[in-house]
Amino acid sequence: MATPALSGEIPGTQYTSGFWTGAAQTDDTGTFSHCTLSIGYTNGETLWMGLYRNDTLAVLLNSPTVRFTPGKTFDAWLMADVGLPTKGLAEAWDEGFAGMTLTGIQPSVEFLTQGRYLRLLGIGIDDSYDVQGIAEGLALAGACVDAQMRGAAPPPPKVPNLKPKPAPGAGGGLGTKPRTGSALGTPAPKPSP
Repeated sequence: MATPALSGEIPGTQYTSGFWTGAAQTDDTGTFSHCTLSIGYTNGETLWMGLYRNDTLAVLLNSPTVRFTPGKTFDAWLMADVGLPTKGLAEAWDEGFAGMTLTGIQPSVEFLTQGRYLRLLGIGIDDSYDVQGIAEGLALAGACVDAQMRGAAPPPPKVPNLKPKPAPGAGGGLGTKPRTGSALGTPAPKPSP
């Protein structure tokens, strides 16, 4: 199986909200593909989301202790600490990232913002993730998609980060940029069916 092409960040589209960061991305042809939202955790794990121009939203996890076989599928459950879970098919996008793609950005955002914690069970990374501030981050990612779909609109405004950062030299921690030890750094978009 061929490795998916890497996406490229569109300059000037970066946004932050608390510990969440994101930007607009292009596909391998240089055309806008999706807007990202990610957060790194103290244990080295990363929660990554992509809001795609085809009205899908991908939720992926990465753990430094878990390796995947690209293309492998998993029966999985995506759940918040409140509300009903969503059952679906998750897939390993590469050796580092696996997750679930949901259809419909707006209902997916409503689902993902209903609680304070998020879990994706069934892929071998069965932790619960604190997603405080996800509503604001997803609003910026949605505005990013809207701006890119309209054309050369200005990027969404930066939201000031009012949360404390780890002390210099403390290494790692919530709010640190995801480690780039994998071949991707951020997951590449899955091809449309």
